Amino acid sequence: MSNSFRYDVVVVGGGPAGLSAAMTCARHGLSVILLERGRFAGAKNLFGGVVYTESVLSLAPDLFSEKRLPFERPVTEEGWWLLSEDGVVKITHTEKGLYEKPPRAYTAFRARFDPWLAQKAEEAGVLVIPKVKVLDLICANGKVSGVLVDRPRDWESSELAEVRAPVTIISEGVNRLLTQKAGLIPRDFTPEEVALSVKEVIQLPKGEVEKRFGLSEDEGLAVELLGEATLGFPGSGFLYTNTTSVSLGVGLFLSDFAEKGLKPYELLENLKKHPVMARLLSGGETLEYGAHLIPEWGLEGLPRLCGEGVMVVGDAAGLVNPLFREGTNLAIYSGIMAGKAAVFAHEKGDFGHETLKLYEEAFRESYIYRDLKYFRRLKKFLRENRSLFADYPEIINRVLHLYLSAQGRAKEEVFQEIFGLFRKRRGLTGLLRDFVKTFRFFKGW
Repeated sequence: MSNSFRYDVVVVGGGPAGLSAAMTCARHGLSVILLERGRFAGAKNLFGGVVYTESVLSLAPDLFSEKRLPFERPVTEEGWWLLSEDGVVKITHTEKGLYEKPPRAYTAFRARFDPWLAQKAEEAGVLVIPKVKVLDLICANGKVSGVLVDRPRDWESSELAEVRAPVTIISEGVNRLLTQKAGLIPRDFTPEEVALSVKEVIQLPKGEVEKRFGLSEDEGLAVELLGEATLGFPGSGFLYTNTTSVSLGVGLFLSDFAEKGLKPYELLENLKKHPVMARLLSGGETLEYGAHLIPEWGLEGLPRLCGEGVMVVGDAAGLVNPLFREGTNLAIYSGIMAGKAAVFAHEKGDFGHETLKLYEEAFRESYIYRDLKYFRRLKKFLRENRSLFADYPEIINRVLHLYLSAQGRAKEEVFQEIFGLFRKRRGLTGLLRDFVKTFRFFKGW
């Protein structure tokens, strides 16, 4: 620890949200300390997914002048794979624009991306301290004035160190314990408000990523897996190509794992044994296995973003849009907004809620808030329309099988069988009801 335990801003958590907030403050001349409980920023994060370039460029405009980028592959093909029990329908998209420079998205590992971002923060003047656990907030009269950490005050003392600052920015991730202690949210999350995602990183033999997925060395694939990937439950799997490996995973609401007695590793093993997945992963070696929680509480579970001397950013605020695979970029934007509010508070010399609510006002004017509001009924819609996951991937696979293997048969019989399939699985009334519900959801009604 530094000899000085007083700073202009203390940031708790070394993920993209916390690092973005710290960098924003430091670049405006504030003294900033960032406390990270892992061995290094990103050490405890199992993310292997998609990072959007635009958000990263807001922090590092000279990103593409660097010789070594903190990413795996540019995303040049993306979409959905609809899995039946033994088949797949691939709906993917690629176009000339995906090959433009800079690419709009990359696959990445947070264990590589976060340390790179932490280095940028240190270059901006942030004091990044790893392997430090924040035990509690320092509060008096409802105002946060710093944090208590699991380090001694000095080498000769048994007292724990206090790191004080007029502004504390909480970036603690989905387990929002400090957010509760700050009084920004009155309760813990429920099993219905978070998803549990389990993932493996699977190394493939040299050159096999390109061969098996039809890619060149500077191309990448990012797809969501629906249907059999989740055994028909609301949720999705995912497959992202890395430089020499793939990230394969699946996620469901935590409540579904509990209520149905599903084991996360069994769900992932079932996905790996799917005929299509087994062929693509043949000969692969598992390098990493892990699971993590993803906040899905949406607008209704949104905490107050600021209080007296304190703000909350990123996953701790629930800033995730699963339908559009957004999370890291929203964390970065929230960190920047909170950092600007901290700078404004120091310029004004006032660190109360009325000043820090500049962050909340900027957030409510952003597209992030508009999206949370637009998709506020997403959980309810998914849970009430399980047929979208249980029936339609199977139906679409079966329909295409019938259509594409119609040779030698009267086509009238083929189409009658196709229509009979829809009637059997959903019925005409069910089809109409599903269409109306989906249309009304996306219209925001």
